[in-house]
Amino acid sequence: MRPRSPSRAARPAPACALVLTLLAAGCDGIKTYPVSGTVTLDGQPLAAASAVVMLLPDRARGNATPLEPGGTVDSSGRYTVYTNGRSGAPPGWYKVVVTAVGQAGPLPKGPLTHRPTANSLVPAAYGQAATTPLAVEVVPSPAAGAYDLPLKH
Repeated sequence: MRPRSPSRAARPAPACALVLTLLAAGCDGIKTYPVSGTVTLDGQPLAAASAVVMLLPDRARGNATPLEPGGTVDSSGRYTVYTNGRSGAPPGWYKVVVTAVGQAGPLPKGPLTHRPTANSLVPAAYGQAATTPLAVEVVPSPAAGAYDLPLKH
């Protein structure tokens, strides 16, 4: 068995430093910043059976990330965005898509001729990237309320 050379013994330190750096930045190496706010509909917190906020990268404004952060809206209208299971979103401009549904209406008496559907609570324009008027820029230090989403009928 050959003794280890001094150069080999010194190699674990840089490798450990690299691993620690990757862990600190997240395993995928993508920096994210916290994104949370309140969704309101006509000035009132959005209360829905199910509501989702999606951030779609705005390529026209230079955001080339392949990731689409998103989160659910709670009963108080609050949301927090996650990217790959981590809280936050990569920096840049995003188009914001919001969908929300209420409970399905009552079932009709007699045989069902179609599947019951939930009622959409927000105008359709907010549900598609091409038509949503909502946009946010994810930055390290946003102003208070920067990620609040005011929806109108």
